[in-house]
Amino acid sequence: MSIFRRENAVSAADASGGSSEPSGSAQKRRLTHVAAGTRIRGEVTGPTELLIDGEVEGEIRLDATLTVGGEGVVQGPIMAPVVRVGGRVVGNVAASDRVEVSPSGSVEGDISAPRIVIAEGAFFRGRVEMKGEEKPESRRPPE
Repeated sequence: MSIFRRENAVSAADASGGSSEPSGSAQKRRLTHVAAGTRIRGEVTGPTELLIDGEVEGEIRLDATLTVGGEGVVQGPIMAPVVRVGGRVVGNVAASDRVEVSPSGSVEGDISAPRIVIAEGAFFRGRVEMKGEEKPESRRPPE
């Protein structure tokens, strides 16, 4: 039994067989899924999207979107471009684009990202740091 499942999703046109492009040039989405009931301890890194419905204990560093599903639990720091939390995260979360905590989500740790969304009903305990590239027009004029 495998603990990881990789899925290749293709565009709707390819799924219906109506694509005029060769299948090699079709845009594919790769996803790694940690299924419910699965527990992983250690460092998780990679270039593909990750969906966690099980438990991960350790550092997660991705070059793609991380989604912690409603049943998912992460204990450790997270670094990814986009982090979506529907389950429970205990650890600091750093994103280069955005962090989204859904109403069912729980984050106990600091969040650092240029854009942060914490939905009504979500649980959050920690500090928020909204950082990003400073735009020239946002600087104060010299006095």
